[in-house]
Amino acid sequence: MRGLKQSRAIATRESIISEATRLFALKGYHDTKLVEIFSNARVTTGAFFHHFKGKEDLGFAVIDAHMKKRRQDLDRIENRMRLSVANADPLQRLMRRLDAIQEMVREREKHKGGCIIGNLSTALSDTHNRFRRRLADCFDEMAREFQPYLDVAARRYCSGNELDTWALSRYIVGIVEGSIMLARTRRDRNLIAQNFDFAKDHIRSLLRVPN
Repeated sequence: MRGLKQSRAIATRESIISEATRLFALKGYHDTKLVEIFSNARVTTGAFFHHFKGKEDLGFAVIDAHMKKRRQDLDRIENRMRLSVANADPLQRLMRRLDAIQEMVREREKHKGGCIIGNLSTALSDTHNRFRRRLADCFDEMAREFQPYLDVAARRYCSGNELDTWALSRYIVGIVEGSIMLARTRRDRNLIAQNFDFAKDHIRSLLRVPN
């Protein structure tokens, strides 16, 4: 019986987070009312406050859940891609990550509202320092996915030349997030592929990778 209650509690919490994620992405954090989340997730006020202190607490849970799913989705997609990780050039592993992001975006095309991290950053960074810091951490996490590969590639191709791999990693995140927004507003998925190709060429030139 205890296990059943725990299972139901987990399901309730996940339902609240899922519905909040959908509404925050579609309507924005400020325009989403808790009563809408209660109604759409089919939970009572008591059930909600059993899991969350309030809307702010829920917002952080949405961010955490999104980043966890993002990691899982990218790992799953990368595992489908043919590349000998043990012997792969670090730059090729970085390029594979970009390809996996492109595929993840394609898989999510049916979802309305765009990137929850981008939406929350626009809505909250100027007015809420706790959210701003947490969202900045999200973008830093994305950048850290690229930096190890860039560090190894820089040592291989840029010997004797200083390259700020952390700045380059954040540049890549900017290209990724900006391309996703551009593609959505233009309704043209080819923009992502085009911009990623430009970024790949730029990265190779900065690393001085021989043709």
